[in-house]
Amino acid sequence: MRIKAVNRVLATLLLGTALVACQGNAGSSNAGSNNDSIERHNRMSDTRLLAPCPSAPNCVSSLAEDDRHRVAPLPGAGNRTDSLAMLEGVLGTLPRVAYERIGPARIQARFTSRVLRFVDDVTLYVHDDGLIDVRSASRLGDWDLGTNRRRVEELRERLNDRLGQPQPSHG
Repeated sequence: MRIKAVNRVLATLLLGTALVACQGNAGSSNAGSNNDSIERHNRMSDTRLLAPCPSAPNCVSSLAEDDRHRVAPLPGAGNRTDSLAMLEGVLGTLPRVAYERIGPARIQARFTSRVLRFVDDVTLYVHDDGLIDVRSASRLGDWDLGTNRRRVEELRERLNDRLGQPQPSHG
């Protein structure tokens, strides 16, 4: 029984090492400044909505034009103020997430994975009518195993629950 647990931990560590190795500059001495640069890049002024996704499949966006990266915008509460409050309420219930409001229409969130502590950046832009554009992207690696798309769909489900909207059937 104990050997199985050790094997699971080793497999997780190997997967994490492989994901980090997928990053073009893994082990680079300026890795700390890269994270700072990424964070500054994600904090755009309100004159731009969301940064485009890179070609790698570790990003999804409601503004992406290709199917590989595109997700539908998130449902809102009918106006910006109510949608921002609803988003903050949902984010406040999730584990390992830190967020802050950037300007009058944007929320920048950082989701941290439980085991390997990978950080994914989620930018949410709320329009005047309450509709929410979203971008979720991994900081490291090329492939996220579908994590960012699942995260956006979980946010959609939680927002729909708060709005009292029925969930689409998957069958």
